[in-house]
Amino acid sequence: MRDALVTAARRGAHVSLTLQADPYRNPYGRRCNADAARELRAAGGSVSLLPSDRAPFHLKAAVCDDVAYLDDRNWTQRGPETVVADGDPADVALVREALAGRGGADVALATRKDEAQQREVELVDRAGTAPVFVETERVATSPLTRALQRHAESGAPTTLVLAPTARHSAHEATALAALAASGVRVCRHGTNEKLALAGDTAWIGSGNATGASGRGAGQLEFGMLTREPALVAAVRAAFARDAGRAN
Repeated sequence: MRDALVTAARRGAHVSLTLQADPYRNPYGRRCNADAARELRAAGGSVSLLPSDRAPFHLKAAVCDDVAYLDDRNWTQRGPETVVADGDPADVALVREALAGRGGADVALATRKDEAQQREVELVDRAGTAPVFVETERVATSPLTRALQRHAESGAPTTLVLAPTARHSAHEATALAALAASGVRVCRHGTNEKLALAGDTAWIGSGNATGASGRGAGQLEFGMLTREPALVAAVRAAFARDAGRAN
């Protein structure tokens, strides 16, 4: 992705990049972002490095030729990811605003973590007896985990897919214990995607299931509820891949 942006800038395209200046607990990420900024500026592009105390930034998005591209991972070369191409003018305008450091929401799309996660919670709460699947990289006690507990306690099949990790924080361990006690099936075979599925409706986003309060409520993310058959099928296939590994 970085090479493609640099190449585009060198051939004269207008290229503007937004990065977090100080990624959370990630000195390596800070160095990578500073290096990318120098390289793109040298090629003729512009770069905004947002400080986390002013604009917490976890969004993975691009706008190219009036189409927004929304990624649930970091444009990775390793492993699967889900990228949504969205040409709706209202959504594209919203993504442009988010890339400038201003989150918001419209009917289909949210670019603030609190709004994005609330839509995921609503998907779970409205699922009825349908099986619910949620995949995330990290988890903590939050409205989403409580919604998963309610769903499991009602007797409906409920699955949480986590990225494999050898260690969990105390907060994460507490949340996982409560989920398991409620009957949620926890699988540690994920691929760091952020997805949810209930019946014919899917949620695709960039935000982890860690809650959204305080300064984190306005963190720049994306979350989208959709019934678009191609998107729902892609999310269903991702869960069949990741949750199925536990079998």
